[in-house]
Amino acid sequence: MIILCRSVKGGSGTTVTAAALGLLLAARHRGGGHVVDLIGDLPAALGIAEPDGTAITEVNSALRLLPRHMRPDASETQWLSLATELKSLRGPVVVDVGTLMPGSALVEAATASYLVTRPCYLALRRATHKIHQSEVVVDGCVLVNEPGRALTRNDVASVLQTSVCADVPFETAISRAVDAGLLSHRVPRALDEALADLIAEHTTK
Repeated sequence: MIILCRSVKGGSGTTVTAAALGLLLAARHRGGGHVVDLIGDLPAALGIAEPDGTAITEVNSALRLLPRHMRPDASETQWLSLATELKSLRGPVVVDVGTLMPGSALVEAATASYLVTRPCYLALRRATHKIHQSEVVVDGCVLVNEPGRALTRNDVASVLQTSVCADVPFETAISRAVDAGLLSHRVPRALDEALADLIAEHTTK
C-alpha cells in the first residue's frame, strides 16, 4: 500500500499529515511501515536527527524513514526507480510529496493520493486549476481547518469536486508536539481522531 500526501501550496500541513498517517498506520501493521521523504522536512516534523544520506532510518519501533529527495525536474526514469523501490516494501508506505509533481510511475503505483490543503482561497484556486488541467489527480482531500476562515468543509469539497476524507483541527497541541520533537513518540489525540476514518479505511484493505 502506497499513499501519497501532496499539496499545491507550501505550508498546507502536508508533512505533518504524512508523518501522522505513517505513524498511525505503521502502529497498526504487524511488520510496521515506512514514510518516504521527498522534500526534506519529515525528520524535523518527526523529531529525529537528519538521516545520513539515503540510508533507512528508524523513527520508532514500528516506523522507518526513507530519505529520497527528488528534484522538481526529476526524470520519469527516476520516478520509475522510486516507484519500483516503494512497491518492494512491506506494510504501509506514506509518501510526503509536498508540492512536487510526481511522475506517472509513482502516481500509478499509489493506492491512494490525498491533497492536503487549508480552506484558503489562494490554495483552492491553484488546486482547482491543476485538477481541471489533470495535473493533479487525487482520491480525496485532507482539510487542515484554520479558525476564522470563511470557507467551510462543504465549500472545499464542492470547489475541488472531491470528498473531504479528514478534517484536521488547527490546534496548539499538534503544533506543540511537532515543535517539541514529540510527534514520533505520541500522536496528539486531536490528530489521531481526525485521521481515524482514513486510517480505518486503509487498515481494513
